[in-house]
Amino acid sequence: MKRRTFLKLAGMTSASVAITGCQKSNEKLIPFLVPPEDGSIAGLADYYASTCRQCPAGCGILVRISEGRAKKIEGNPMHPVNRGRLCARGQAALQQLYHPDRIRQPMKRTGPRGSGQFSNISWDEALSSFIEPLNRLRENQKTGRLALITPPLNGSLAELTGRFMDAFGSSQHLAWDLLSPEWLERGSKASYGRGVIPDYDLENTQYVLSFGADFLETHLSPVRYARDFGAMRQARPTIRGRFTYAGARMSMTAASADRWLATRPGTEGLLALGLARELLVSGRYDRQALLSAGISVQELESLLAEVHPHRITEVTGISHKAFMATASDLASIRPAVIMAGESVAWQTNGLEAVKAIQLLNLMTGSIDRTGGVFLPQAKSLKRESSFAELKDFVTRLQEERFDLALVWQSNPVYTTPPSLGLKDALNKVPFLISFATFMDDTTRQADLILPDHADLESWGDVVPDRGIRSMVIGLQQPVVKPLYDTRPFPEVMLNVARQLGEDIAAALPWESYPEMLKESIQRRVMTEESDDIATVWSRIQQQGGWFVQAAEAAPPVAQNSQLPDLSNARFRGDAQTFPLHLHVYLSPTFTDGRGAHLPWLQQLPDPLSTAVWGSWVEINPATAKSRGIRQGDLVEVSSPAGSFQLPAVIYPGIHPEVLAIPIGQGHQGYGRYADQRGVNPLQILTTEADDTHNLPAWGATRVQLRQIAKDGELVTAGHPEGSYRRDILGI
Repeated sequence: MKRRTFLKLAGMTSASVAITGCQKSNEKLIPFLVPPEDGSIAGLADYYASTCRQCPAGCGILVRISEGRAKKIEGNPMHPVNRGRLCARGQAALQQLYHPDRIRQPMKRTGPRGSGQFSNISWDEALSSFIEPLNRLRENQKTGRLALITPPLNGSLAELTGRFMDAFGSSQHLAWDLLSPEWLERGSKASYGRGVIPDYDLENTQYVLSFGADFLETHLSPVRYARDFGAMRQARPTIRGRFTYAGARMSMTAASADRWLATRPGTEGLLALGLARELLVSGRYDRQALLSAGISVQELESLLAEVHPHRITEVTGISHKAFMATASDLASIRPAVIMAGESVAWQTNGLEAVKAIQLLNLMTGSIDRTGGVFLPQAKSLKRESSFAELKDFVTRLQEERFDLALVWQSNPVYTTPPSLGLKDALNKVPFLISFATFMDDTTRQADLILPDHADLESWGDVVPDRGIRSMVIGLQQPVVKPLYDTRPFPEVMLNVARQLGEDIAAALPWESYPEMLKESIQRRVMTEESDDIATVWSRIQQQGGWFVQAAEAAPPVAQNSQLPDLSNARFRGDAQTFPLHLHVYLSPTFTDGRGAHLPWLQQLPDPLSTAVWGSWVEINPATAKSRGIRQGDLVEVSSPAGSFQLPAVIYPGIHPEVLAIPIGQGHQGYGRYADQRGVNPLQILTTEADDTHNLPAWGATRVQLRQIAKDGELVTAGHPEGSYRRDILGI
C-alpha cells in the first residue's frame, strides 16, 4: 500500500470514529453545505505572502489558506533572503497560531508574583489598568520611571516605540536579544571601518574558513547561507568549493566541512594570527588591500613576529599537519571567505579574536569582491541595545528606579543567566505588564497580561540586517482572522497614546497601525512623485515586501583598520576544581529557546545526537571513560554559579576538555510542551565579560562532571518514546 493511500484511509477512519461518537460532532463535519460568509470555496487554496518572525533573519514565506484555516507555510521564491527555502522553525510557526496554550484574553495576576496564577479580565479593565499608572507617572512628573523591554526593533515598530517613549518622557528602552550581533558589528567597525554585519558571498566563493560560525544552523541567516553553501559545493561544473571549520565542537555545520580543527576554547584568535603569519611569510597576501585599510606590512610583521607554528599547535591543540594544510589552502585558493561565529565572540578575548579572524579577509583581498565579503549599507530605523546597556538597565532595576515596566515579545528572564541578576531586579518593579502571545519565563512575573496576536494574525515590517546587500523590506500581513480576544501590541500603544492625549497623541497621529505601516513603508520606497502608492502597496502585499537588487560592488571601503590586540582568554572557576570548559551553543531547533513550545520542533531529532524532547550534555569518549560514564547515564554538571543534572551523550566530535549543552530547553511556564523540560545551561553561567570591550563572555565558565545514576532517561529518535511522549500526550 502506498503511503498516501494509507494516510487517506487513516483520515477516513478518523472521520468515521467521529461520526459514530456523538451527534453534535456531525454538525461540524461538513461545514460547506452552507457556503461561508468570507467567500472561500471548499477544496481551493489561497496563498498569502508574509515574513517569518521565528528568528531575526526575516525570511519570506507563503502561507497556504484553505477553508479559512492556515494549512502550510513554505518559503517565498521571490524573497531575496531565502529564495523559496525555509527551515523547520519557519514551517513550525503554523503551530504557534493553533497552539492550545495561547493566551486568549487579558489576564491579571491573582497569586504571588512568579506563581503563574492569573484570572481573565475584559479589555476595558486591562486598558484602564495600563493607563492608570501611566497617568500617575505623568502627574507626579516621574515619566522617566517607565521602562520598555523588547527585542531589537527596526522599521515602523522601532519608529512607533521610539515616538511613544520620547513623547512620554522616558529614554529607558531596552532592546536586547541573546542573538544580538553587536560583537560582529563592532568587530567590523574596527577591522573594516564600517560597523555593519558583513555579507558573505558563499555562493560564488571557492574557499570557506569558519571559526565557530554555524551558518547552516543558527548563525545570522542560516536558510540563505545553506542555499548558497549548496551552490558553492555543487552548482558549478568542475568547481567544488572547499570548507574548513575551526572550533571546540563538531556542529552540523562543522560535520559538512572537509577539515575540522578541534581547537581549545578561546584560542581561535591565536589560530587566525598563526594563519596570517603564514600568509605573510609566503608572500601570498594582498598588499594593496592592506595599504588601503591603513595597515603597513611593518606593523603586521611586528604583530606576528612571535606567532610561530609550534606555539599555535601547542596552545590550540590542533596538529601541525592540519595547521599547515589549512594555511596552504588559505594561501592558494581564491576567492575566499573567512567567518567568525558566536563561540569565538563569547569569550573574554572575543572581540580581539574576531578582529584577528577578520584580518584574514583583508590579507586575502576578499573585501567587496565577488566570492568574498561585502559590506552593505547601514540600515536605518534600528533600535538595539548593547550588552553594556543591558547591564546598566539591570543596575537601574536593582536600584528601584522604575515604577512601571512593559515587556513585548522578549524573555530576558530565560535568556540571561541568574548571575546577571535580571530576574531578581525585575521583581523590584512595582507593576509589570507583558504583551505576550504565550506564557513564558518572563510573563510569569507579570502583574497584567495584554495578549498579542500570533504572527500569522499580525501586520508588521521586517528589515533584514543580517548582512544582505539588497534593499529588503519584508511585509508581515495577517493571513487569517484573529482566533481569540487578543490585540496587536502596536494597536494597543496607539490606542493608549490617544487616551493619554496632548503631545503623546500628537506624536502618534495614526488611527490604526496598518495606516502607520503603510505610510512608513511608503516613505522608504517611493522614489518618484509620479509613483502610484496604491499600485506599489498592492505589489508589496502580493510579493511579501519591497525588494531592490544590490548595486554593483563599489571599490573596497575598508579603511582605518585596527590590528588585533589579542590576550589569553580568562575563565571563571579554579582549573583543579572545575577542569572542563562549558560550551553552550544555540540549538539548531530552538535557537535561543523561542521555539521550544512547539511540539513539531520538540519532536525533531537533533541532527547529530538524534535526541528529542529534552536536554543532554555532550562528552568526549575519553573524558567519559575516565569518569565511568556511558551513553544515557544521568550526570551532574557543576560550575561556580550552580549545577544541574541531565543525561550524557558520548560524542567523539568534541574536544576532550569541553562539555557542550544546547540552549533552548529548561523553561518555566512556556506551555505544556516546554515547561520543566530539560535544563537551561545559561542558569549555571558566571557573568564574565570582555574587560576591554564590555561584551558578554558566555563561554568563560569552567565546570566539573560526575556520574549520578545509570539511567538519565535520554530520549532519542530510536527510543520507544521517540515517536511521541506519553507523558505529554496523556496516553
